[in-house]
Amino acid sequence: FAFSSVVNGILLPHHFFAGGLTGLGLLFYESIKEYIPFSLLYVLLNIPIFMIGFREFSLKFILTSLIGMGLYAISLELTDGFEIAINDPMLAAIFGGVLAGFSTGFYLSLGGTVGGLDIIGTVIKKRLAIPIGTVFNMVNFVVISSNAYLYDLETALFTSVFMYVFSWSMQKGQIGFSQRKSVFIISYKPEEVADKVLKKLDRGFTYLHASGGYAKEEKRVIYTVINLLELGRLKEYLFNTDPDAFISIQDTGDVIGKRFLTWEDEGYRKRNK
Repeated sequence: FAFSSVVNGILLPHHFFAGGLTGLGLLFYESIKEYIPFSLLYVLLNIPIFMIGFREFSLKFILTSLIGMGLYAISLELTDGFEIAINDPMLAAIFGGVLAGFSTGFYLSLGGTVGGLDIIGTVIKKRLAIPIGTVFNMVNFVVISSNAYLYDLETALFTSVFMYVFSWSMQKGQIGFSQRKSVFIISYKPEEVADKVLKKLDRGFTYLHASGGYAKEEKRVIYTVINLLELGRLKEYLFNTDPDAFISIQDTGDVIGKRFLTWEDEGYRKRNK
């Protein structure tokens, strides 16, 4: 709903374009806006994309994308005619990028997707080994260039500002709500610490066998992956169980496996041999 409010309330009034399929839709919409609402145009653009994706991705991923696309189209229709009263184009680009970016990041952190170029980018990556980021950059270049051609260079530059702020905010929003942490713990009480991880945090763990560099003692390193909200609890349990323990914490990107994302969530589907 927040993204659709930005589209109708900021992008359309200021003639800014967005990245991805929304940007391509806005590009086409400029020439046919008197005949078709943008929400319907977005759905029509998604139809061939979903036809391609249906053969490449899991049913769960396709259904999730269809639901997300449908909700986005409905919210576009509900916010049609809505305008956010920001006259300064720079403020509009920054505010719109932040609002749309953080809301999209939060939605993605919950496992949501709206299809669009995510599907096309993944298919191209699988078939041609071209990174998804490259596909998005190519599309965004076309969108920004078209924005400059249809309007002027200044408007295209504001579109670039919106895209940059949106991308940055989306990343921060997604990481902020779903950041995973890889944790390595070296303790003289590995069983007690591991028991806390298993029973208090309800997380699995793995023992890694190691040898101390100075004392040459054999040790068991506890390895686990938790989310950001569980990190404080783990530190408290560790302090109360073994305050002399050594702990190393690292940011982790994608985590696929038990209690986290599944391969189906990532769009993969099993193929019959």
